[in-house]
Amino acid sequence: MSGRSGTGELPVEVTSFVGRKEEVRQVRRLLQASRLVTVTGGAGIGKSRVAVEAASGVRRAFADGVRFVELAGVSDPGHLEEAVAQALDLADPSDRPDVEALADHLRDRQTLLLLDTCEHLVDACARLAQTLLESSPELRILATSRQSLGVPGEHIVALAPMPLPGPRAVESVAVLARCDSVALFLERVTAVDPHYTLTAGNAAQIAEVCARLDGIPLAIELVAVRMRTLPIGRILGLLDDRLWLLSGLTADRRHPTVGATVEWSHELCTDDERLLWSRLPVFVSTFDAAAAEGVCADGALPAERILPALLGLVDKSIVIPVRRGEGTVYRLLDIIREYGAARLQESGEREWLRRRHLRHYLELAHRGRKVGPDADQVELWGRIRRDWPNIRAALDLCAEDPAEHETGLNMASTLWYLWIACGMLREGHHHLERLLARCLPGTASWSWATLILAYVAIARGHLDEARLLLERCRRGSPPGGDTLRLLLLKLSGTLAVIEGDLRGGEVRLGAVVDRLGPGPHLPEVLLPSMVELGLSLIWRGETAASREVFLRCRRLCEEQGNAWARAYADYGLGLVAMAEGDADRAASHARDSLRVKRHFSDAMAIVLCLELLAAAAVDRGEPARAGRLLSAARTGWRDKGLLGYPLMVEDSARCAELVRRSLSRRDYDQAAREGAALGLEGAIAYALGEEEAAGGAVRRDAGWAPLTRREREVAELVAEGLTNRQIAHRLMVVQRTVDSHVEHILAKLGFSARAQVAAWATRRRLGSSAAPENA
Repeated sequence: MSGRSGTGELPVEVTSFVGRKEEVRQVRRLLQASRLVTVTGGAGIGKSRVAVEAASGVRRAFADGVRFVELAGVSDPGHLEEAVAQALDLADPSDRPDVEALADHLRDRQTLLLLDTCEHLVDACARLAQTLLESSPELRILATSRQSLGVPGEHIVALAPMPLPGPRAVESVAVLARCDSVALFLERVTAVDPHYTLTAGNAAQIAEVCARLDGIPLAIELVAVRMRTLPIGRILGLLDDRLWLLSGLTADRRHPTVGATVEWSHELCTDDERLLWSRLPVFVSTFDAAAAEGVCADGALPAERILPALLGLVDKSIVIPVRRGEGTVYRLLDIIREYGAARLQESGEREWLRRRHLRHYLELAHRGRKVGPDADQVELWGRIRRDWPNIRAALDLCAEDPAEHETGLNMASTLWYLWIACGMLREGHHHLERLLARCLPGTASWSWATLILAYVAIARGHLDEARLLLERCRRGSPPGGDTLRLLLLKLSGTLAVIEGDLRGGEVRLGAVVDRLGPGPHLPEVLLPSMVELGLSLIWRGETAASREVFLRCRRLCEEQGNAWARAYADYGLGLVAMAEGDADRAASHARDSLRVKRHFSDAMAIVLCLELLAAAAVDRGEPARAGRLLSAARTGWRDKGLLGYPLMVEDSARCAELVRRSLSRRDYDQAAREGAALGLEGAIAYALGEEEAAGGAVRRDAGWAPLTRREREVAELVAEGLTNRQIAHRLMVVQRTVDSHVEHILAKLGFSARAQVAAWATRRRLGSSAAPENA
């Protein structure tokens, strides 16, 4: 969701992009004509940077955004769809195959999907790309790979080395500086030595360095950073020693200059830097400095020397820093990762390091469970969700190694908040079920994992499975486990409430709340129990008792720093306010809850808040607004594969009936179309009055029916005086697509000429800005 951690966002590297302007333009042009463009080339040639730069320049052409999928650390083709789903922030709890969930999610979206580093998954990427393109007519895919995907309709941009200076370029400093390979070299040199400049005295040597490196960007960067400590003449001598024997291409299509330069860079690193380089490939995705210290430190490389070594590798362009929010994480280019992994394999440290990696992420999982009053739960849980590829690798190790099965059960149970609160129900179900199948019942770890799996099953709407799991836990749990019995009682109460046995559920949930008391014990059991108890009471009409439970819950959440559960308490207080006839207070509580829930991937909570806001809008005499919010919520239920509880479904149906009675059929249908077109993020912005964040969609849509969002964009560009060809260029589509949109616009509006469309669109735009709808 918006504000959450940047899942799937384009990486923002600290170093600037230099050169390759024509290649970037070519990629952008091809994206107009082709729905699949693949940037190919050997290792170190700059495929990812060209693709990211091209994608950054076409963001505005894709109403639903550009999503970046990093595949370098995905070794199993079976995890491909999961990686794409995470980049799309798609939390689908249903039993559908991943590819079906992706296809359904992307079906009507205008999205550019950037699949980075596909060569080791080329067959799986090809199958997925073809499936998604066939099912999603507005989707574009931009891929990077050492080889093409081989999908029909694919357009290929094959990157060559950067241009080298011609024989007479050294005669003019100005001409030489315009050469891409020289410009890159100089930019990276000045990053380490701001006073270095290109002069007539060093021009020939700089041109020679770029020529020796064959214009390969990675090789140029690795050499340029050495100018901090070595004069350029010395660098030329070292390059002669390293490169003179090499020529031609290697069997795996890598240019020998790249491999030789990587090895040369390795030799010039310090001992600490070399050792850290060999250990960093244990991370399958980005990592931060704390993770590097926690995993890679030992007697040979103490923790206090990790950060200097890491920054040394950054200075030498071995490790790439990437901005993420207010912090920095690090990543390895694929050839750097491969070189380090080969060194790690030679060292015999791989298995030891994987276990250090497991312990680090197990500790991180426990830290997320014990969020305290001074911690930022939103930031911490968001970070843990971003670290999912590394956490998954740790869980995979536990499943592979019988000695770590118990550790895996512990970790998968501890991560309940990742599964339940952060929308990763499918992943949680998979890992819990897999690890439970490898362990014998009768231990506390087995019982906890079984109960957490039941919790996940309830959240997915798999009530029969949940009942079987709870009964299995009753029979198989060890004696004397008070905390286990409390969680079992809580889940039994949850199940009873969902199935309509409100009084039976209240007895169980109330017993849990009484037993645990107001202390900080088992907040993952106590706080949800209080929320569910409050909901049951409000559904039974016990308004005062429900208010008291929600207020107590909110006070405890504030004391414990639990933003997730507090947002549910705010939602409950909104229901209480509606029951008491105070729609304004209900809307205020719902917005408070929504402001927090948008930072998690708790899709159910988000749609519940939207429905509560819709009910409040009906009560306040705003039926069109209510219709939009309700339609957006129902679209969210469908898109996320959510299964609402029966009582929630009944509440939603009652609200929909009130909206229908308050609007004409035409106005109701228009509001429904506008709400469905928002998407969940746009609906949140609309609900919170953030029209600018929502792209002004609702304010404008209210007067733009019956046009779709894309047709509205085309109509506005017609009003600006653009031809169909110019509109196609602006929107990154082929002209025949724009021709079709214009024909549909004319037909829908009953017009016969573009001038009529232009006048109509101008009136709508002026009307929207002059009299905006009350947010």
